Amino acid sequence: MGFLKTVGKGLLYVLAFPAIVIGVSLYSVLGILIFLFQCGKLIFLFFSGRNLSNELEEDIEVKAILEQKKSNSIEDSDLSLYPSDSEMYEDNGYKSPLIKDDKEEKEDE
Repeated sequence: MGFLKTVGKGLLYVLAFPAIVIGVSLYSVLGILIFLFQCGKLIFLFFSGRNLSNELEEDIEVKAILEQKKSNSIEDSDLSLYPSDSEMYEDNGYKSPLIKDDKEEKEDE
């Protein structure tokens, strides 16, 4: 019985090994062909001046919306890079803008 198991495994290995070698070699040849095709495509796109990225239409739309919101938020911002023209408060040599508190103004009235 042990002899038949050994012969069966041997036949299995003899028949399976060439199939495995053929499968791996076809996979590697196909991978090399796809690689060469993609390189050729990218070189063609580069020299024709087209975009190399494969972005979906939805991605392009979302980027446009985000850029528009970003530019709108920058325009609407109250923050400035320039010094304020507001009154200055000086205490012990340190200057800071004078902040008017709405609560104090209401109490004064």
